[in-house]
Amino acid sequence: MSSQITWENIEALLAFSTLFLHKNVKLYDIQTEPLTLDPYSYSKEFNKFIASLYEQNFIISFAWTSWQDEAQGFITNPELLTLADISTLQKLFTTHVRQELFCSGHLAAMIINCHFLAIFNRLRAIYTDFDKNDEPKMNKQTSVIQGDITQLQIDAIVNAANEELMPGGGVCGAIHRAAGPSLWEECRQLKGCKTGEAKITKGYNLPAQWVIHTVGPVWEGGSYGEDELLASCYRRSLALAEKHQIKAIAFPAISTGVFGFPVERATKIAVAEVNKFLHSHNSVEQVIFVCFGQNTYDYYLKLMPEITES
Repeated sequence: MSSQITWENIEALLAFSTLFLHKNVKLYDIQTEPLTLDPYSYSKEFNKFIASLYEQNFIISFAWTSWQDEAQGFITNPELLTLADISTLQKLFTTHVRQELFCSGHLAAMIINCHFLAIFNRLRAIYTDFDKNDEPKMNKQTSVIQGDITQLQIDAIVNAANEELMPGGGVCGAIHRAAGPSLWEECRQLKGCKTGEAKITKGYNLPAQWVIHTVGPVWEGGSYGEDELLASCYRRSLALAEKHQIKAIAFPAISTGVFGFPVERATKIAVAEVNKFLHSHNSVEQVIFVCFGQNTYDYYLKLMPEITES
């Protein structure tokens, strides 16, 4: 650990990681008229991220101009980041922020090529590996966001599917539309999926490499095994993620739409199952709960700390 960086610094910076998960989030604009030497402007959220780099000691004093070749090496070969320590991440952040001062649009390029996302993935891995016995992994490895799951640049997203694995409405329909017809062609070959089980396909036109399809239960009052079936959806999906060496996975609020599962009850099950998995497995490094509606998002924000601390 760098002498200038604390675990609180890392935790504060990780709060900005979700900025780089959305493929179509507008983090910058380009001014074409009139001509200017500094045509790039950045969003309020992105500027808060840059300010946080300074506040959390990730911008350091060093000879960054002579380190640009090393920084480029991490862009050319992203696998090098898996060995990077905190000091190296400080140098990377510093070099890219400084380069923007001399080359307008450099930071925009780091957004487009997902380099910032890759740095955050390494930073999260370092944070997750620290002191596992003293703090619940749930606090470090999970987050909740409100947005469009089809836009996440992540290893895998989970589809709240139907038993036929056909394109449907809601999240399922959105995923199929974004992935393109090849997703349905592969789904057809899987011969369906039973409630509570999960199957995996490629992501095709999605930013995500994989889609894990799981079929949640239709709510029938709670006396027909709905809780266990929903819990099984999360367990089976995470087991597939582990089997396919998926490090980061995003879940929608399974069964809470047209299937009618009570949102608060479903949220408790989702968070509890993910919590149990993360405490007993080291394979998955990041889980994101993606909520479409404000009501569901509020439940996750409320329940995640309660279940984590219990």
